[in-house]
Amino acid sequence: MAFMPQSVQDVQKAMESMIEDIQKKILIPKQKEAFLCCAKCCDTVSGPRDLESCIMQCSKPSADSQKVIQQALGDFQERFQRAAMRCQDEVKDALGFEPSHSDQARAQSKFDSCMELAGKEFLQKVPKLKADLLAALQRR
Repeated sequence: MAFMPQSVQDVQKAMESMIEDIQKKILIPKQKEAFLCCAKCCDTVSGPRDLESCIMQCSKPSADSQKVIQQALGDFQERFQRAAMRCQDEVKDALGFEPSHSDQARAQSKFDSCMELAGKEFLQKVPKLKADLLAALQRR
């Protein structure tokens, strides 16, 4: 298993915590609202088409919220992956054609340092990401 710098692990933990918090504060209440709305559809509509339409309408806010979250998390992950690729490129540029073991060890150390810095940078972005997501979801 590859070494994962502490700051990268910290980003992962912060993201997991953020997602859990958003689920508790926003998603679960929206899902509950959608289920209750769907139950009312069974009592108030006159036919199968109306029922399907009513259920789709009830589920839309929850589905839209999921899309917002998936988009934001996907964008964040892509940016983090680009930072990792930048670290890889820096190491590749520093290595020669047939690197010695010591060159490879230095390159690995350089990569680890670069990833540690990237992790610290992205860890600082998590609170804004959470605030932006909460604001976007509360408007829905």
